[in-house]
This record gives sequence, C-alpha cells and structure tokens, in this order.
Amino acid sequence: MKKKHIIIIISCVLVVGIIFSGLAIADSQRTGHRKGHGFKQHHKGYGLQLLAGYQQKNLRVQVLSELTGQSVEAIQLKLKDQGLRGVMQELIIDRQEFRAAMQAKERARIQQAVTDGSITPGQEKEILAKIDNRNKRRELMSKLIEKGIEDGTITRDEARMLMHKRR
Repeated sequence: MKKKHIIIIISCVLVVGIIFSGLAIADSQRTGHRKGHGFKQHHKGYGLQLLAGYQQKNLRVQVLSELTGQSVEAIQLKLKDQGLRGVMQELIIDRQEFRAAMQAKERARIQQAVTDGSITPGQEKEILAKIDNRNKRRELMSKLIEKGIEDGTITRDEARMLMHKRR
C-alpha cells in the first residue's frame, strides 16, 4: 500500500514538473530575443508589469493592515525589514485567512477593471479561470503532500522542499 502512495505522489510531482517546464519553455519562446533588426521586447519589470507589481505589494500591505489593525505605514516598515513570511509569523496571521482576503481583493480589482473598461468580460473569465486552476493545483498538491507525510512516505523537510516557491 505504501508503494502505491509513493508512486501516486511521485507521479503527481512529475506531472506538475512537466507542466511548469512546458510553461517555462513556452514563455522563453514567446519572450526570446529576436535576431536581426527591429524592436526588442522590454525587460521584465517595465511598464505595466511594474505597475502590477506595485499594486500587488500595496494590496498585500492593505490586507495585512486590515487583518491586524495596524497602520499601513507600520506594516510597510515591517515588510521592508522582515519580509512577508517574517511579518506573518510575528503578527500570527493565518495563511488561509490571508490568502482568502487577498483573493477577495484580487477578484474585486478584476471586476473593477471590467467596470472601468480596461478588460473585457471574456478576459475577466479567462483570468478568473486561471486563478481558480492555480488554486485547485495548490490544494491538490497540498493534499498529496499531507497524505505522504501521514503515510510516512515523505518527511516534513521533503514536503517543505516540494511546496517551496522559487522567486
């Protein structure tokens, strides 16, 4: 029975790895450098990507402020010194509660973008479908890893390694 669980967990990890590698290859082909003359694509972090990054950071600060009752300025200082993980540990913030609050705010921002006319309802559906798909993948991976820990097929350290996000 243990062998069957190990095979299932390894298979799921491999499938996730294949999907991510395929996405990385597709992205590198889409954003690759072109030879010859013409316009080059901008480097990551310019224009709308930079705007989206700042909006995401500000949204994180706002949610943390609302969850803790602390000022936005105090949260910004803590984040600058400790990072998100350190602040969440210090302030004893539940990850699930934080994630749910972030998702609610993100969905509200997406709906506002449709209202403002900056995206179409079809684009809204595509964005929400991708968000839901990502959440389902994360939930499935968490369940598989937790099952592996319970069965003794993987250790807590191995589980942390599997769930670690590269930034």
